[in-house]
Amino acid sequence: MNWNDVYQKNKKLDLIFEEKFKNDEKMFEKNCIELIVEIAEFTNETRCFKYWSKKKIDKEDLLEELADSIMICLYFYNYLGIENIEVKNLDLVDDILVCINNLFKLSTEVLENLTKELIEKIFNYLIYIGKMLNLTEKEILEACIMKINKQEKRLESN
Repeated sequence: MNWNDVYQKNKKLDLIFEEKFKNDEKMFEKNCIELIVEIAEFTNETRCFKYWSKKKIDKEDLLEELADSIMICLYFYNYLGIENIEVKNLDLVDDILVCINNLFKLSTEVLENLTKELIEKIFNYLIYIGKMLNLTEKEILEACIMKINKQEKRLESN
């Protein structure tokens, strides 16, 4: 399993959603908001900003929220017609707070300035932050597949 396999599976879900909600003129704008919300939910699970809390990270919740963020990111790959998903080694700082703040800044640009470079950078930030939190790429891939399977079951049962 690799990122292109995950992407192809996600594209099938995108087609179903596009057909189901084809009359929704605001779908793109809603997905821009969803990207920010999913990144926020992932950030919440990192607990990196909760200096007051002693609660440990729940790895399963963290993976699920990261997968949600990646799946909506892949929607934008599909929207742009990008066919190859590639994890790139970005030259990023080793400070999770800086990375997450930069990720939020980038995600707010999607509505006004969606480009291949922008969405690739967001995707790679998500992978990089996951790795900073000791998640392996294999675990992240598996979480994405589980998320896709869950969505498919929801769609089948309406």
